[in-house]
Amino acid sequence: MFKKAKVKTILFLSIALFIIFLFFVVIGVSYRMVVSETIASTSAHQKELLHLYRNELDNQMKVLEETAVVISRNADLQAFINNRHEHFSYNRQRNNLHKYLHQVVLSSSMIDSIDIYMDNPPTFDSQYPIRFLSKIDMHSHPKNKEVNEANEVWLGEHDKHLTEEEKVVSYMCKLYSAKGTLKAMLVLNVRTRDFEALFVDRDHHANQRMLVGKNGEAIMAARETDEEVGRIVAEHSFNQGGKRELDQGLAVWSALERADWFLVEVTPWGELTKGGKRITAVLIAISLVAIAGALLFALLLSTAFSKPILQLRQGFVQFGKSQKVNVPIGYQNEFGDLFEGFTEMTKEIHALHQSLEEEHRRKNEADITALQANINPHFLYNTLDQLNWMAIAKGQDEISEVIELMGKMLRIGLSKGKSFIPIADELDHIRYYMQIQQCTKSVDISFEIDVPSELHHYYVPKFTLQPIVENAIVHGFHRRQRGMIDISIRPYKQALQLQVKDDGVGFDQKEPIPRKNGYGLQNVAERLRAFFGEEGTITVYSAIGAGTTVLIEIPQKQTSDWGGVNKYVENGYYRRRRASN
Repeated sequence: MFKKAKVKTILFLSIALFIIFLFFVVIGVSYRMVVSETIASTSAHQKELLHLYRNELDNQMKVLEETAVVISRNADLQAFINNRHEHFSYNRQRNNLHKYLHQVVLSSSMIDSIDIYMDNPPTFDSQYPIRFLSKIDMHSHPKNKEVNEANEVWLGEHDKHLTEEEKVVSYMCKLYSAKGTLKAMLVLNVRTRDFEALFVDRDHHANQRMLVGKNGEAIMAARETDEEVGRIVAEHSFNQGGKRELDQGLAVWSALERADWFLVEVTPWGELTKGGKRITAVLIAISLVAIAGALLFALLLSTAFSKPILQLRQGFVQFGKSQKVNVPIGYQNEFGDLFEGFTEMTKEIHALHQSLEEEHRRKNEADITALQANINPHFLYNTLDQLNWMAIAKGQDEISEVIELMGKMLRIGLSKGKSFIPIADELDHIRYYMQIQQCTKSVDISFEIDVPSELHHYYVPKFTLQPIVENAIVHGFHRRQRGMIDISIRPYKQALQLQVKDDGVGFDQKEPIPRKNGYGLQNVAERLRAFFGEEGTITVYSAIGAGTTVLIEIPQKQTSDWGGVNKYVENGYYRRRRASN
């Protein structure tokens, strides 16, 4: 079916069948499990909420434990508990310690007071939250039993020691010397209401959420745990968390990491089962409406998705029949990319057809030209050879020399049809040309070539220097009786710099170069651009009466191969796509 049916039909039927199947599953389950699902969802929500409160409690308890560690490492406190202070510095150290501990209390939103039980405690101001007590006083502490059983322990709700002002929750850690001797006990007190605010919010009454010890005892006096809650927690204290159905409701608990305490929440059954039937009825009504809307949406969606695919298919059919192709416009998503790509593809195919036809025509012309080229050089060499012997026979030695130089230039110019020749051949071509000019011109034109021998094996496009030298002779030395042309080539990074400099009349670079004077330069510039793209440059420096300098820069090339295709000519489609991006 998937391979034979239409895309629109497949999309619509797939979505519709899935929605109908989902409808029957939801309705069937909702009739039989609405109450249990409500309990499960409520339980999950309570468990997650309890987990968040548990994390908040653990984080705050961890902060207080880390604060206790920092306090225990205070140098002044260590000096006091180990009796390392000198008599004359006793008051200063006591004041510093008292000031430090007072700042700790002020900077913490949780710590209400700090008690330090030690030998020989210093005096303290009872109005301050810092108290220095004797170890003996610990015997009367309400949680003395828990203190004796552990080196560090969280103490549940109790009266603040030696006072009945308020209820507190405390964290106690013992401080030992290097030899293992108990030196002091550090106690951080937190007001019960501040501690309770970490797990009781305004939306829940205090009698619904409580802290219980692993033996079922109440940690916070806000709610005295009844016998059933305490028994369940004690039986399952080995679990980090869980839930249990009780007579009065659903109990969910989660264990704290910092103490052997459990955060428990009890939700009455009346709150869990309230509105069960109404939820079922509403669920059925919503499902029916949702199915109708979903089926309509599935129809519209399948139509919207299949329409551009059918249009693209029609475009392929039209293109195959060589008809005019019309594709939709306005799409800016993946369909738009497909349509744009299809349009560009058809344009590229048409351009390719035209290019193949043009290439076929040029190939035929090139074949004919190649056949003619095999005849013309042979004819020219024979003709020049006959003219040379005729000049020698008539005693015209100067004409004979010119004809011989022309033959040498012709051989270099043809160079077996290659576009690149060695620098040595290019320089020989210039020498032959200059010798002909010296024989035929009435002016005295000298030249100098400065090219290191290690550059002679590099290749350059043929006829790169000759048009520039010809420009210098024809235009630079116009109405001059003598002149000098300097030709040099130097390596520059990964390129070659070719320079032709004359001491001719020069010209004003602000004025446009006349076509008759710039044809040679234009020809060289266009060929360099065709061969090397932006890597081939030609620059002219000139001024009236100061001569002209032409500087050419091309990449270093050690072979005569060009490849026959300009690597700098980009595919038109690729260039347009890249510009649009």
